[in-house]
Amino acid sequence: MRYLSVLISLVILSVLFSNTGFAQSNPDKVYASEIHSVLIHPFGKPLALPVINLNAANALLISFDDFKAQYQDYYYSVELVDSAWNPIDVNDFDYIKGFNQNKITDFSASSIAVQKYFHYQFSFPNSYCSPKLSGNYILKVYRDGNKRDLIFTRRFFVTEDIVSVAASVHEPFDGELSRSHQKIKISVDVKAIPSFQPDQLKVKVIQNFRYNSPQTVTAPSFLRNTVLEFNNESELIFPGGNEARWLDIQSLKLKSDRIAEIDAKGALATIIVKPDVSRSNMMYASFNDLNGGYLIMNTESLQSENQNDYARVLFTYLPKDQIPFLDQRLYLTGAITNNDLSTESEMLFDTKLGVYQKTLLLKQGYYSYNYILRDRSNPNEMDDYMDTEGNHWETENNYGVFIYYHAPGTRYDQIVGFSSINSKQNW
Repeated sequence: MRYLSVLISLVILSVLFSNTGFAQSNPDKVYASEIHSVLIHPFGKPLALPVINLNAANALLISFDDFKAQYQDYYYSVELVDSAWNPIDVNDFDYIKGFNQNKITDFSASSIAVQKYFHYQFSFPNSYCSPKLSGNYILKVYRDGNKRDLIFTRRFFVTEDIVSVAASVHEPFDGELSRSHQKIKISVDVKAIPSFQPDQLKVKVIQNFRYNSPQTVTAPSFLRNTVLEFNNESELIFPGGNEARWLDIQSLKLKSDRIAEIDAKGALATIIVKPDVSRSNMMYASFNDLNGGYLIMNTESLQSENQNDYARVLFTYLPKDQIPFLDQRLYLTGAITNNDLSTESEMLFDTKLGVYQKTLLLKQGYYSYNYILRDRSNPNEMDDYMDTEGNHWETENNYGVFIYYHAPGTRYDQIVGFSSINSKQNW
């Protein structure tokens, strides 16, 4: 009962701030045009969120290709930031054990690929550098030890198991959304947090790899002893979307099901993908997908890291009656475009052909993607898939549940709990 007065005020605040992603910066950027196929994931789990546990023996694998195709002195460091990916006033020594500038020494030259490149990779944490605190981190890779000469940045998460988290996926209470959306129910037991302050805890949920559209709540629905329940009927509701579209370019010689044409006349092959159309009026069909992720692989018994080649891949979206969308932007989304709704992922309308198109330079592999349609003046994340993919309650989706806590007297947001759940696990 000692939390009751605080919780009442928090419920009022939740009306204003719950179920939003808050304004946040995007830490996943490539600053050098010669850098491609940047990957960061736990070892052995290429389709998992970049999450490691502070007190467990696990690590992230980071890799990328450099089209300069000659050795470069690349270094990396990591930065602890707040829950919205903004800088905080804290010294490196407070959150890093070891050195926070390390040289990348593991590299190999491409051997049989037409596109020449150097492939670099390293792990974190390692014997030179490891985190001392949980929270959101930004990995920075740069040239010649000069931190201002960035080539790319990537986000990752360091978690702890201070609180226990129980999360599950349900149909929304709202009848209009029950067959098209998915609701996340969460319980958090905070008994292990000393002098717990309810107003310093927040819950953030990410669907698949959609970092651009997290859902955040700052107030629980109710308190049961030391357990906070997050089950408000209007919170943590996500569009179900549809199973991701796919593209198999493991071979640049054989046309897979989604490929219309392979043009190998130029220095690099050009792959023309069969035109995509809206699936909003189609019946739901279940099939295994990568939930917006991709895998670098091939069907030719090659070493994917430094023998896979690159190709220019042309994506086409055919709108109804070949008429462009009015005051709306169409995006090609997924890890294929860093899940970033920007000019890098926006499809452009060709008035002569009456279609939207986008060309990407991709390494041999298996890719998944979707299309998002956003209103220019009044974007609504709940409508992202409505006109392009359709929304279905049955769609298989992954959710990452992060519990943040800003302990009084500290300068950073701990991730005191984490859970990864799947929408099918309740069936």
